[in-house]
Amino acid sequence: MRVLVTGATGFLGEWIVRALAARGHAVRALARASSRVAPIEALGAEVARGRFDDPASLARACAGVEAVVHAAGGGVSRRVAEVYADNAGSTRALLDAAREAGAARFVLVSSLAARDARSHYGKSKREAERIALSGTGGPRVTVLRPPALYGPGEHRMVPLFRAAQRGLVPTVHPQGKLSMLHGADCAEAVARALETDAGGVWFVAEEREYSRREMASLIAAAVGRRARVVAIPPPALWLAASAAELAGKLGGTPPRFGLDKCRDVVQPHQADDPRPAFGALGWRPSRDFARGAREAFDDYVARGWLDR
Repeated sequence: MRVLVTGATGFLGEWIVRALAARGHAVRALARASSRVAPIEALGAEVARGRFDDPASLARACAGVEAVVHAAGGGVSRRVAEVYADNAGSTRALLDAAREAGAARFVLVSSLAARDARSHYGKSKREAERIALSGTGGPRVTVLRPPALYGPGEHRMVPLFRAAQRGLVPTVHPQGKLSMLHGADCAEAVARALETDAGGVWFVAEEREYSRREMASLIAAAVGRRARVVAIPPPALWLAASAAELAGKLGGTPPRFGLDKCRDVVQPHQADDPRPAFGALGWRPSRDFARGAREAFDDYVARGWLDR
């Protein structure tokens, strides 16, 4: 199957390219002109340069493909409108191009945040799902909602690993429940969504849930330390997010942890039941967080992001 993948130069996207190539699919990756594409080209991907606001480039990217995987989608933007454009707007434009090209399958990688949709990020992902599922006469649509992803190449957890090396791991709501999923396992779920007849919306994650305290302890174990878990009051997170927003406005750079992200993080529980997806997709994760955290730490050291 010839498959177009968006977001292929990102953490999850590279895992998706690897998984699809390993299964014998021909992969074409949509990438911006400024994106570094050497890693995915090394995996055998053909690169099509383009943008979601350029219909002609999307038409060229979709030409001749049988399936589309939309794994791009922004969560860090200066303005709220950009969040909706990055997630919902890109889905509409890409689905139109896929329909015109005659693609038979369309997989949208959404987010657990779309379930309750408290943040603009979650609301924009929910709107992207609505757009993808409301079309008629086009490709069969499957929506996957992963939780927090982790693994080699994922840099957002680096501060937690660094904190564990120092003996303290901060977390909000230590008893709150989290679902987790390794990037490689999420990519396998995407591949299975392409290869099965399952349409609709599916939550994909490890079967078990983790308390935030347990996740912090497993990170400490991965770095070879005994670390104390420090509970962070939600008001302190709101204050930090507000400060980050202000710094971002002054510096002209959107914060990675701002007020919108805080709306999701301060929820005590970020988990759901993935077992329906196991049967529908014929898929099950092969890693747990204890193993994945060790893999991630080794990768962070190899990349020079952390010292051992």
